[in-house]
Amino acid sequence: MRTGSRIALVLVLFVISVTGAGAQTQERGVTDTEIVIGSSQPLSGPAAFWGQGVGGGMAAYIAMINERGGINGRKLRLVLRDDSYLPTRAVANVRELVERERVFAIVSLIGSANAFAVRDYIIENQVLWVSPTADANMWAGFKNKKYLFVTYPGYVDEGRILTLYAAQKEGVKSVAVFYQNDLYGQKGLLGVKRGIAEAKIKLAGAVPYEVTDRDLSGHALRLRQMGADSVVLYATPAQGALIVREMAKIGFSPKLFASFTLADPIMFQLAGDAWNGIILTNYIPAPGTGDAKVDAMLEALLKVNPQLRGSPFNALAGVSFIEPFVEALRRAGPTVTRDSVVRAFESMKNWDGEVIRGVTFGPNQHQGINRIYIMKSENRQYKKLSDWITYPVGF
Repeated sequence: MRTGSRIALVLVLFVISVTGAGAQTQERGVTDTEIVIGSSQPLSGPAAFWGQGVGGGMAAYIAMINERGGINGRKLRLVLRDDSYLPTRAVANVRELVERERVFAIVSLIGSANAFAVRDYIIENQVLWVSPTADANMWAGFKNKKYLFVTYPGYVDEGRILTLYAAQKEGVKSVAVFYQNDLYGQKGLLGVKRGIAEAKIKLAGAVPYEVTDRDLSGHALRLRQMGADSVVLYATPAQGALIVREMAKIGFSPKLFASFTLADPIMFQLAGDAWNGIILTNYIPAPGTGDAKVDAMLEALLKVNPQLRGSPFNALAGVSFIEPFVEALRRAGPTVTRDSVVRAFESMKNWDGEVIRGVTFGPNQHQGINRIYIMKSENRQYKKLSDWITYPVGF
């Protein structure tokens, strides 16, 4: 081989090795100066109270992080898409976030039906997915969870605990369930049924609704006809408020119980006095109940975005979804890869953020929290009724 040819060959091999190494080490959504995060939320439509609060809370928290210099020299950039609580739009949004925006991670994504619709695509594309805002029970038995980290309760676990509390502490003898006719409501209903079986009380019946329903007067009549002394709600804020108002109109006043998804004080505005006395669960300290760190975080968020004052719990929930991810980035150090962040997540043992508490992950545990507590609305405020109640880790 001639000397010139040898030199040319060496140069070609060098270029191939350099470009190849670069392709192997380059992480989607990570540059020397930023890390790109994506999320799909219902910023419009029937669940807009959730999406606007959660999305706004995430955005305000990221703005605070960036103002402090970012994470290990990189700023965070949030790309937020509106799915109107529709699974088809959530699928389109996630594909755009991954393929066009090239996000490093998906954080949150509201709706069990939406999460179910996108989960295979996210897992197959090995995208980090932090705290999908969906029934955590759906991940038990699901394979390939290497890049999935969940700090969100399971509705089946919650429904069971809430029903047991109703029977054992509130003397409830029969339960009717008003639920959204999708995975969110169906999993909550399943949990209630398990609690009823364990407490040995009566299921009077269940009334489903569709997210497009706007007149719930007939639903209220059906609930009254069932003769239950209590009603459990798994609904959006809009329809949850509407059903309790409709029940009040017809003089039906059972003991009311609800998922933490209806814990935002916006319910006092939407439902009025009909929301007083309702008993709910929660997975983070509620604002205004004596937790100084949570109250301080809320004030910091409001300085960034005063409009979040209208949905303080949902804004804090948004922080709770992204806090563990930010901590994992800190622990991963300056070299940010999916695997380095996975290792950082798996090093968390009973970690407390400003909002989320007691987060534990490990190589064989990607369900980061497994506890809730009970609270009650009194005089348009929430009062804690129980200590933490734990349930089994499922994955």
